[in-house]
Amino acid sequence: MNTNRMKIGMRTGVMVLGLSLMGVTAMNTQASAQTAAQTPPGQIAPATTYQKLTPEEKIQKRMEHLQKKLNLTDQQAAQMRTVLEQNAARLRADRDAVHAATDANRKAARMQLRTDQKAMRGQLKGVLTPEQLKKFKEMREDRREHRGH
Repeated sequence: MNTNRMKIGMRTGVMVLGLSLMGVTAMNTQASAQTAAQTPPGQIAPATTYQKLTPEEKIQKRMEHLQKKLNLTDQQAAQMRTVLEQNAARLRADRDAVHAATDANRKAARMQLRTDQKAMRGQLKGVLTPEQLKKFKEMREDRREHRGH
């Protein structure tokens, strides 16, 4: 009889432990969902709930970075935002074409992307002072080194 009580006690303990773990898992899932819902527009959600940025959010993030690093005037910032907005859809289409390309036409798709990127950089450079342009080029080189290209 004593062994039956022990078996029942152990089963009960295992069941309570299992239910407790399920409850903790459910609370963590709910907390992650709330964190994602509370992330303000233009900010990246924590890594556990990372969401892709919209094109507008990407431009906003890029503008904040450029404004900070290049010390842009309001007029320069407005001009650069316009250039980024005008080129965003074409560059997105170029990137999609590179990803969708077969081996045979991937090189041509990459060349088109690079051509459009170069044209956009030319537009951006036209907005900057010589000092800002120097810094802009340094930022691009740093980014290329960081990516390993």
